[in-house]
Amino acid sequence: MMMYPQLVIEGVYFAIISIVMVFIIVFYILTSRARRSVESSNVHSEAGGMERGERNWMLFLFSIALIGNIVFLSPLLPSARNTLYSPEPALRVEIHVEDYKFHLPEKTIRIPAKTPVEFVVVSEDLVYGFGIFRKDGTIVFQMQVVPKPYVNRIIWVFEEPGTYDIRSTEYSGPLHPWMFVSDAIVVEEVGK
Repeated sequence: MMMYPQLVIEGVYFAIISIVMVFIIVFYILTSRARRSVESSNVHSEAGGMERGERNWMLFLFSIALIGNIVFLSPLLPSARNTLYSPEPALRVEIHVEDYKFHLPEKTIRIPAKTPVEFVVVSEDLVYGFGIFRKDGTIVFQMQVVPKPYVNRIIWVFEEPGTYDIRSTEYSGPLHPWMFVSDAIVVEEVGK
């Protein structure tokens, strides 16, 4: 389930990008028409419209904006795929964080691979980080956990089976270094 505020933010973003793109196109059309009308008349006045360099620069900026939005909003990127195009979660895992400890629903959370999982992390007291790490120490994902009443959510799909650790990724005080849960998540191949 995608949160309502996320839809509003995305709607506003796409509206702003659309307005900018329309403005660039209209500006280009109007200035090129003005240049043609001045060139067609024999009046010796200063030419209107854009110079060749200005037109090339505008087309370059337009191309960068268009290509950048296509690439960064593409479902090929994991960050976009798991936020903008996130599937309905098949599993929900709720984790509470309080007094520098992660309180998991089970000692080891078992998740099938290639299944959308919604992690709901609630802080009772401080701002914490919630990060899931592979055994080699590389990060899978992380999010900042803001205290109640805010509910922190992320939908993630684990592509590879394996065992994962949870640790805090946000310094929250003197006990922060001990906010580590080894072998907290086991991702299993489907059918096992």
